[in-house]
Amino acid sequence: MKKIHTSDALQEGWKQFAKRPLFLLGLSFSVAILFILAGTSNGLVTALAYIVYGGYLGVLLHHFQGDTISYDDLFSLDSRWISFAFLGLIKGLLLFLGFLLLIVPGVYLSIRWMFAELLVIDQGMKPLQALKASADMTRGHMWELFWFSFVASVLVILGLVFLVVGAVVAALVVAFAMIKIYLDLKNIVTVE
Repeated sequence: MKKIHTSDALQEGWKQFAKRPLFLLGLSFSVAILFILAGTSNGLVTALAYIVYGGYLGVLLHHFQGDTISYDDLFSLDSRWISFAFLGLIKGLLLFLGFLLLIVPGVYLSIRWMFAELLVIDQGMKPLQALKASADMTRGHMWELFWFSFVASVLVILGLVFLVVGAVVAALVVAFAMIKIYLDLKNIVTVE
């Protein structure tokens, strides 16, 4: 079984960020502003923001794979947006219930399902199929992924110390590190 190395993933995350830092920062700030507006608006704007988030994950995945990306790619989610939106509802509700049950079940499910969104974007899976496939991918890697999640959270919090830009840079590096782990696990686990 392949071991997950947090430091290697974060190094690759930094390398991916360094390829187009200004573009990625601008893209991330655009998405962040949309989410801020969504928090102060109605449900339709919130749903649109979440769908754009799916496009954002797709852009980051394509960038990681060496594809040419642009701002327009945020809106290229095609029919996957339906699965992505329903995944958000289902996963959000189940994680909320898990965190209500004394935190530990919520943390456990968060780690087991951490790749579900990428599976919808990358593989076009349906919500329940993506949750199951993510759980299959993470089987046997729970503690490594817990450590990665802990380190990633600390990095983003430290990024906040360096104002908002530091947090966005940290979040991008973490997102690319997570994509690296996802692609590594996808290559060793049969995703159905």
